[in-house]
Amino acid sequence: MDFLNDILDFFPDSPLKVYIAVFLGPFVQEDAAVLLAASLSANNPDYHPTMFFVILAGLFLSDAWKYWIGWAALKNERARAFTEKKQVADFQDKIKANIVATLFAARFVPLTRIPAYVACGFFRVPYWKYCILIAITATIYTVIIFASCHLLGEVIGERFEWLMPIGGVILALSYVGYKIWRSKRVPSLK
Repeated sequence: MDFLNDILDFFPDSPLKVYIAVFLGPFVQEDAAVLLAASLSANNPDYHPTMFFVILAGLFLSDAWKYWIGWAALKNERARAFTEKKQVADFQDKIKANIVATLFAARFVPLTRIPAYVACGFFRVPYWKYCILIAITATIYTVIIFASCHLLGEVIGERFEWLMPIGGVILALSYVGYKIWRSKRVPSLK
């Protein structure tokens, strides 16, 4: 967090601080960053079009590098040997044959995003195809969240707009709590 504070201190009393924080947010927690950006956009019309593109750029860049983790793993001899196992080769074929469905599912199914993105690099999915699909899924996801927040803002009205960020934080914390609770209930893989 000191790194982020150092960056933000470089821009004293600047509106750029908000945009930089939103841009870097997906590198920490994507869903919370998108909710924050959508809430800010819905509460302040000055942020509206720019905030959408800032969070979208942050989402894309935070996802684009995850591919290279899998690609770098192939430099390890044991990892390369792992890809030659029949089950892994079959899984690789399924991922490559269903890459669109895989990346759409990874965007919307909790806790699958990072493993799926790393698997794309590990299984050598063409990077250009990977980038196009994560850009499309990020755009769809961001449109859904922004539309929901803006519609909620219209329904609630100006008197209660201060509730939107609080509701977003409560929703994000509830989601994280549910995922933690669920992970404790799922038996570990052996």
